[in-house]
Amino acid sequence: MRVLVSTTAAHGHVLPVVPLARALLDAGHRVLWATGGTAAGLVAAAGIDSAEAGIADVELAPQRAELWASLAEVPRDQWAGRVFPGLFGGILAPRAVADLLPLGREWAPDLIVHEQGELAAPLVGALLGAPSVAHAFGSAVPAGHVAAAAERLAPLWAEHGLQVPEYAGCFASPYLDIYPPSMQGDGAAHIADRQLLRPVSYTGPEPDRLPELVELPDDRPLVYLTLGTVFRDQALVRELLGSLSGLDVRILVTVGPGGDPDALGRQPGNVAVERYVSQTAVLPHCDAVVSHAGSGTVLGALSLGLPLVCVPQAADQFRNSAAIAKAGAGVVLRPGEATPAAVASAVQAVLGANGYRHAAAAVAAEIAAMPAPTDVVPRLEALVG
Repeated sequence: MRVLVSTTAAHGHVLPVVPLARALLDAGHRVLWATGGTAAGLVAAAGIDSAEAGIADVELAPQRAELWASLAEVPRDQWAGRVFPGLFGGILAPRAVADLLPLGREWAPDLIVHEQGELAAPLVGALLGAPSVAHAFGSAVPAGHVAAAAERLAPLWAEHGLQVPEYAGCFASPYLDIYPPSMQGDGAAHIADRQLLRPVSYTGPEPDRLPELVELPDDRPLVYLTLGTVFRDQALVRELLGSLSGLDVRILVTVGPGGDPDALGRQPGNVAVERYVSQTAVLPHCDAVVSHAGSGTVLGALSLGLPLVCVPQAADQFRNSAAIAKAGAGVVLRPGEATPAAVASAVQAVLGANGYRHAAAAVAAEIAAMPAPTDVVPRLEALVG
């Protein structure tokens, strides 16, 4: 079977798909991954062939900046309803179709697997006569967001003589759902056929060694502080770090690939600041996570039963935070609530002898019971016949 994997370039949309792509390769299938920008390096590091597709970072930057500017007066917890159709439907999909269609005609895939934010694949699959399967990058994108994106895509489908289907064709085949069912709740009620797929943590090749603070013997709890790779607010990182400075803990901070560790200034011995670390490697050493509640960080932490303190900034982070609060697996501090006292209190709470860790462990058990990527490969094979 020839499988074309198609993703946008965002790390948080690429990395969740790697375990399934590797499982397909291990099962003897051919896999070609279409993506752009720095994501090609992530794919290559995972040992998967790639092809360039989509808008380059330098082209995307001004369009994304214009979109962000249009949200200046919109509360952050409402951004996702504007960003999903505007960015993934209006900006990214047309260029992706222009690149994917000739690539697909040349490579002739039997199946297309695309992450939920890559909305060109269903149209390309319809034109090629190949089934397309949507792969989650976190919780299910709300029905209204996907429907609004479909409206943006209607002219693009019409250019190719087709009428855009419901939800832009994303759910015509089984939806590969990596979100724990208890946390998903009824958020995926608009998706008729869901195939659960265990989220297997993958954040790049294992490092030769971890930061010294992580590896040295120390009885103090290790708290991992990160705001991910997209919404990197250096001022917020500084504030959060300051909030933790009075606690008897070790703190590992990441500022993102484009961040500057030196900008946080000189730190005491219980603090290590890095641009980037492999979460897959470092999370097993941690006792709690303070984060933006990005899907990769949330699922990676919960897979290990780690409680979280969530400071959501945008996108699906508010959905993740709400799910964590409902599960009892962490504390959520919405914009304006993350005062130094509140952050310190929240970290002490999730590290204390209370129900947060127990609730996180329950979610970890649920994740462990979900089908592994290797278990899902036969269902994908059945789509091709």
